[in-house]
Amino acid sequence: MTTIQAVQVIGLLVGAYLLGAVPMGWLVCRIGFGINILEHGSQRSGATNVYRTVGRGAAVLVFVGDMLKGFVPTLVARLLVGDLELVPLLVAVLTAVGHNWSVFIGLRGGRGVATSSGAVIALAPLAALVGFPVGLATVAIGRYVSLGSLVGALGFLVGAIVFYALGLGVTGFHVTLVAIFVVFLISQHLDNLQRLFAGTERRLAPWPELIGSRGSSDQGRD
Repeated sequence: MTTIQAVQVIGLLVGAYLLGAVPMGWLVCRIGFGINILEHGSQRSGATNVYRTVGRGAAVLVFVGDMLKGFVPTLVARLLVGDLELVPLLVAVLTAVGHNWSVFIGLRGGRGVATSSGAVIALAPLAALVGFPVGLATVAIGRYVSLGSLVGALGFLVGAIVFYALGLGVTGFHVTLVAIFVVFLISQHLDNLQRLFAGTERRLAPWPELIGSRGSSDQGRD
């Protein structure tokens, strides 16, 4: 590794955490609605709690912003130091760590679903062809956002493994990254899993009621 590459790597790693730590949900709710999202609902700053607290439009903005926090630095790392395969993987992980434990809001944050998805898309976009449809279908059928998030994450992993086996642009490092994120997201959804097994997890409102209104929301996709 050259000196220039070393400087780039350090900058990428630090920048990944700091960009991931930008609390999109907290900012949108504070600036747009004058509230501290950490004092409402699940007390997390992710898109689901924003949706439950202030509505759909703000939640979409937060979800896109959180996804970009994972996608942009990971893509930049891939383009700048893609020959050092471990670095983009570390950048991807650090964006999710920054999102979940943001230094800007007292080491609090979301659950990392959107940010992790953005990072995976930057490195292994083919995996999203499986993960996103499976996750969305799970939410559409069961109306459990947390379950859809976890099933979608597993779909990303299955997609990564399949495309790796077929030799279609997915590497062993990519599969490793997705596997890390699956474990990471499961660890962040343990409370949801407990409620799912107990039959007490909150669902989204029935779709006719959900359209055009906040509805009832799951306790924590993000």
